[in-house]
Amino acid sequence: MDRLSALIIGALALTACDKHEATDGDPPSRTNGAKVTKKAVNTEAFCDVHFTGDQGPLMAVPEVAGKEAIVPAAGGWHWFNVWATWCKPCVDELPRLLKWRDKLRGAGKKLEVSFISVDETDADVAEFRKEHAGAPASARLIATKDQGAWFQQMGLDGNPPIPIHVFVAPSGHIRCARAGSVREQDYAAIEALLAE
Repeated sequence: MDRLSALIIGALALTACDKHEATDGDPPSRTNGAKVTKKAVNTEAFCDVHFTGDQGPLMAVPEVAGKEAIVPAAGGWHWFNVWATWCKPCVDELPRLLKWRDKLRGAGKKLEVSFISVDETDADVAEFRKEHAGAPASARLIATKDQGAWFQQMGLDGNPPIPIHVFVAPSGHIRCARAGSVREQDYAAIEALLAE
């Protein structure tokens, strides 16, 4: 009797699976039982500080060495990356930022990316670029003692972790400031931010 009961329950279970009703015109199958919905991208969650429209402060870059590394974003977005040669997460993400810049430009976004180092000396940055041939040109914050006030102007804490990402709208106003590195899954948030 126990064996017969087990066979009946097994047959009922198989029959239940076979009677799965199709939804949205899909034929019945074992793979359409769980629908996956695309998560909405949340720029608020990506940014530590997020301003709408032109509500953010105007971006003001303090005195830097290597000013030629900061190319104005004529009529487009400007992404500033604050980094240091001694910061492993900063160094690790440099190739990703350059790849994303090219991908976003390829999609028609007007975008410049500028790198600003908080290293103590120009020699630190020059030595790093010698050792890392693909490293981007970088300006360097001259008065590193004043960086806390600059970060606060962006809406961040006076001593946030680096790297720091600041997205400036075509109007020159800060739209988003984020302390911490970006990961592959953050591309969608950046893409959405540049479409605001």
